[in-house]
Amino acid sequence: MRRIVLAGATDQFAGRVQAALGEVAGDRLYRWVEQLDGPTAVDAILTLDPAVIILGPKLPAELALWLAAEFDRVRSGPSVVVALPPSDGLLERALAAGVRAVLNPESTEDEIRSAATRALEAVERRTSSVATGPGPRGSSAHLITVAAPKGGAGKTMLSTNLAMGLASMDPRQVVIVDLDLQFGDVGYALGLKPRHTVYDAVSTPQRLDLTTLKVFLTHHPAELYALCAPDDPARGELVPAESVAEILSLLLSEFEYVVVDTGAGLTEHTLAALDVSTDIVFVADMDVPSVRHLAKVVDVLDRVGVTEARRHFVLNRADARVGLSIGDVAEASGIDVDLQIPADRHVPVALNTGRPLILDNPRSGVSRAVWKLVERIAGPADRRRQAARTKWSA
Repeated sequence: MRRIVLAGATDQFAGRVQAALGEVAGDRLYRWVEQLDGPTAVDAILTLDPAVIILGPKLPAELALWLAAEFDRVRSGPSVVVALPPSDGLLERALAAGVRAVLNPESTEDEIRSAATRALEAVERRTSSVATGPGPRGSSAHLITVAAPKGGAGKTMLSTNLAMGLASMDPRQVVIVDLDLQFGDVGYALGLKPRHTVYDAVSTPQRLDLTTLKVFLTHHPAELYALCAPDDPARGELVPAESVAEILSLLLSEFEYVVVDTGAGLTEHTLAALDVSTDIVFVADMDVPSVRHLAKVVDVLDRVGVTEARRHFVLNRADARVGLSIGDVAEASGIDVDLQIPADRHVPVALNTGRPLILDNPRSGVSRAVWKLVERIAGPADRRRQAARTKWSA
């Protein structure tokens, strides 16, 4: 069984790792105490056949990220977790180096355990994928994460309309989760006034199980449910990333479709959702920086092993007159566009009134494009769609 190697750790941090991974690691945990001074050290650690390498916090950030990048070059190599003091741009630099998770040196045992467990699961998925090739997951449920490299690309519009479309085909089997925890607008876009949010779910004094979690969902008349972001950005900062996978796993055990709206870029919460997604919907705007940033995000996910989910590339406002063609976009990003959503003046009106366009104006170009995405994920629509539509009224 492959090892978990801890390198560059203080005695205090090593003790917390040992306590955190007692049951997870068993006798797999190995503390590296030799110098970490270049390629020789990298090769020596790799001879231990590690599944996970935890670096820091004694190491300088530049050295830790260099080592992570070196380990990332190894085919079917280990997942790397770094423990470094917070700094501007650290998460982005770590992801670019192929790091699987970033810990604060003061992280709790629960946070350490969660990061190491996710890293181990990533290695196991990658090994399984290499051995058997891609295939369907054991469950028929779908976890669909909508992601974009920057704000304003239309994530919330797309995720709420997608959830509505799925709910019209499969009523009461869809829940949308707002992981834009500081500035999320899912509740607003759906015309909801939630009594509870993600913050309430993670701060409940009770053990979080499915029965408890369902109390915090908000019901929509179109027969779907929402777990909304907090109104107070400060509360959003208190939602731990390690709780995301637990919440999504519980929802997947109950609902056929879990749609996740995310914040801009790659946050730890977004990565936790991407880790367990069956489908990822990437959204870019009709400009070269947006699609190039998207290409960078895709490259990072490839490097950290988030490769199992089906990917859907959506170009929003695709008919905008900005001197670009779809061919130009594909050439600039190296990505083939799966779906194009046209610009539509009714979109901001729909968002402002809390009435998603797919049901309020089903003949619009935006609605037709979203239906194509619904059917890419769920299969061809049937008569349940029209039946559900007639039940939804103002």
